[in-house]
Amino acid sequence: MSRPAKCRTSSLAIYLLAIACSFAASGCTLMRPRSSEQSGAAPVAGSEPSQPPSDVQQASYDDGDKQEESFLEWEDLSLKNLGKTTKRLAGQGPDRKLAQQLYREAEELYKEAAAAEGSRRKEMFFAAAAKFEEAADRWPSSALEQDALFMTGESYFFCDEYPEANTFYERLIKQYPNNRHLDSVETRRFAIAKYWIEHNRENPEQFWSFNWFDETRPWRDSRGQALRVLDKIRIDDPTGRLADDATLAAANEHFASGKWTKADDWYTDLRQAYPTSEHQFLAHYLGLKAKLNSYMGPDYSANSLDEAEKLIKQIRRQFPNEAAKESDFLDRAAAEIRYKKAEKVWNVASYYDKRGEYRAAAHHYRRIAADFSDTPFSSRSDQRLAEIGQRPAVPAPKAQWLVDLLPKTDRLKPFLEANARAKAEEEAQMAQQPPELGETLQR
Repeated sequence: MSRPAKCRTSSLAIYLLAIACSFAASGCTLMRPRSSEQSGAAPVAGSEPSQPPSDVQQASYDDGDKQEESFLEWEDLSLKNLGKTTKRLAGQGPDRKLAQQLYREAEELYKEAAAAEGSRRKEMFFAAAAKFEEAADRWPSSALEQDALFMTGESYFFCDEYPEANTFYERLIKQYPNNRHLDSVETRRFAIAKYWIEHNRENPEQFWSFNWFDETRPWRDSRGQALRVLDKIRIDDPTGRLADDATLAAANEHFASGKWTKADDWYTDLRQAYPTSEHQFLAHYLGLKAKLNSYMGPDYSANSLDEAEKLIKQIRRQFPNEAAKESDFLDRAAAEIRYKKAEKVWNVASYYDKRGEYRAAAHHYRRIAADFSDTPFSSRSDQRLAEIGQRPAVPAPKAQWLVDLLPKTDRLKPFLEANARAKAEEEAQMAQQPPELGETLQR
C-alpha cells in the first residue's frame, strides 16, 4: 500500500482521532489494555562497530510473528502521546515486520555506502540514515529501535553531517542510557567535539556569524556546542573511559581561550572526580597556572593564591618525577605567590597609613615583617614602622565642635547613661548608711 500524501494523511489522522475520542467517551471495547506480551524487548546480538570505513554494524532483531494489536489506551489520548496515536490511526504506527524490512534495506545501503567513494558514498549513507530512522520510528521501545538509532547516527557521521549524527547519538542515550553502543557513541561524540573546537581555533567565529552551508558544523557557535557535547559525555557516562578525556579537553579549551576561572573549575573537577585518571599531573600543573592567572590583584580575594600554594605542595608530593623536571617553574610560582600575598598585606597597611590610622597600619607592617621576610616588602615595612613609631594611634578628630553640635545617633548611649546614674545613686545610698549596716550590705 502506497504512502498517502502529507496533507491527506493529516486530515485522515484528525478525522480518525476524533472517531477514536468518541468511541472512548462511549466506553468502546477498543479501550481494552494491550497484551503484556507486547512490551518485551527483542534479544540483541552483535559486536561493537570498528573504525571506518569498515565499521558496518550487524545489528540483529527479533523475527517473531507477533502482530501489534490495534487497541487504544486512555493514555494514548493524552497530549504527550497525541502524535504517536495520530500516526497509529493513520496507518503509520508501530509495525514490527515493516521495521525489520526497513532495517534490512538500510543495512544493505550502509554496506554499499561503506564500499563506495566520492559523492555516491555520501548519498548512500544519507539514504541509509533515512531508512534507519524510519525503522526506529516503526518499532519503538525495542532492541531494533536501539540499533536503528545508533546506525542512523553512524550513517550521518560518515556522510559528514556531524550535527545530525550528534542529535541521534543523544537521542539514543536519552532513550537507552545504558545501551550497548555507549562506548562507540561517546568515541564519535568526542571526535565531533574535537573537530568543532579545532575548526574554531583555525577560523574563529564571531558571535553574530551563522553557518549556512557547511554541514559538518552547527548553524552557529561551534565552540559552545563542542563544549556542551564534552560536558554531556561526562554526564551521560561518568564512569566511561572518555569522561576524564572530555573534562581535560574542555579545560584545555578554556585555558587556551584565556578563560582562567572556567579552566580552573574544569581542572579542579578533573582532580576531584577522576583521581585515578592518567591526566592527574596535567590537571594539577595546568590548574596551578590557571589559578595564578585568575588572581585579579591585591584589591581582590587571595583564595586563588592559597589554593595555588596547596597545589604546589601536592605536585611535589604526588608527582616527584614530574616535579623534578618542572622544579624551576614550581620555584618561580612559589616565589610569585609569596610576593603577591605580601603585596596584598602591604596594600592594606598602606590604606590605613594614608588615613592616619597608624595603629592598624603598624599591625599589618609587623605582619609583613614576620610572615613575609623573604619578600622586598619586609624591608619597606621595617622602614615605615620606624617612621610612624611615635605618631598617634588614631588621627585627631577634625572640627570636634561641629561634631558635638550634631545629634547623637548612638542608640546605646541612653542606656549607658541610665546605668551610670543608677550606679551613682546606689553608691550615694550606701554612703548615707551607718558604717556597720554598710559593711553588712556589702558582705
